Amino acid sequence: MRRPYSQPRVATAVRVIFGTATVGTFLVAVLVREDPRWFVVSGTCGLIWWGWDLLLEHVFLPVGDWLMSVFAGGALTSPPAGVRPTLEDTIRFLEGHLERGASPRVEINAAIRLEEIYRTVKKDPERARRVVDLVLERYPDAPKLKRFRDARARG
Repeated sequence: MRRPYSQPRVATAVRVIFGTATVGTFLVAVLVREDPRWFVVSGTCGLIWWGWDLLLEHVFLPVGDWLMSVFAGGALTSPPAGVRPTLEDTIRFLEGHLERGASPRVEINAAIRLEEIYRTVKKDPERARRVVDLVLERYPDAPKLKRFRDARARG
């Protein structure tokens, strides 16, 4: 399987060196013909070249990818397009925070995001207002909800 990113320079250098050595020693063996050791050297370089490719593709790169995901927490890779959450998944996720009774900070942030989604994306100001009313009832003195309290007082 080919990777979408370029392989490390060391891997490319090893491939070039052993590929060139294989072809070069084979040409020398064909031209010299008197010394069969050149064919042995060519075959050995070819085996090392093939073995390097095999180890690189099936051992070094997969282990490196695994180590990156372990130590970086998978933060360097994005999920495939079909795995990314849709807008409806996001709405259900945020509504779940409000229904389950998460921490106040999580509920307030979820309500603010839901209000933005309902108001701007879904074009449903009534649902946006209900979400804001719900968190204002639960946390009337929350500093993050000041703009909503001010808007409610004005109108």
